[in-house]
Amino acid sequence: MGTRDPFTSLKPRRLSDGAVDQVVSLVRSGVLSPGTKLPPERDLVERLGVSRNSLREAVRILETMGILHVIPGRGTWVRDDVSKETVHPGASWLPTDARDITDLLEMRETLEVKAAALAAERGTRQDLAAIQQSLDRLREAIEMGDVDAIITADAVFHEAVADASKNQILADSLQSLSALVVETRRVVVSLPGRLRRMGPEHDAVAQAIVRHDADGAAKAMFAHVRRVAEEVEAASHRERYLRDEENGLH
Repeated sequence: MGTRDPFTSLKPRRLSDGAVDQVVSLVRSGVLSPGTKLPPERDLVERLGVSRNSLREAVRILETMGILHVIPGRGTWVRDDVSKETVHPGASWLPTDARDITDLLEMRETLEVKAAALAAERGTRQDLAAIQQSLDRLREAIEMGDVDAIITADAVFHEAVADASKNQILADSLQSLSALVVETRRVVVSLPGRLRRMGPEHDAVAQAIVRHDADGAAKAMFAHVRRVAEEVEAASHRERYLRDEENGLH
């Protein structure tokens, strides 16, 4: 990366967001090219002028944005497949996309609640085993903190529930949303505390389906999708407020 330090000390305010902004800017400018390994955590803490917690939060956000790849115990790299043309500057990506994400979650709310209820009524032993297996896979991914694995496992879980509904049109409709949902999941996983809540929310859906409790499954799925929508909306409002505050609008 040359003799000149590309990282600069950040202002003592919203430090994790500032770290995200700076790394995104360095990727877009080509200073941090695909495959570049970032300096050790201790060095970055000193060079950015942030706390270790702020830096780790920034790295987590950048990982969920698909910009960084973290290998525990080995280090953090700019992803090989990152494209600087598709990396948007700033950590305030959520307000721009929040309406689209909310619209998608509203559609999921309708389709997936029905799918969960039908899965509880119609799911075979094999279907229930597939749902349980996908839930175990999701739990393992969450414990490992592997974002890509979490996104994949989450998708597999919802696909297993849709398949168990035995309504092919419903399952196909949910499958057709998969490309959009992948990007939505990447955004949602980055929300504060979301990883802690994912396991219990999915577990509630799975357990109701296993009990053949259609009403319970529908309520659990509704609560899951609705809570995600509310968290996206809250995060969007929070980002807008902070942005306006920085611009002297408050």
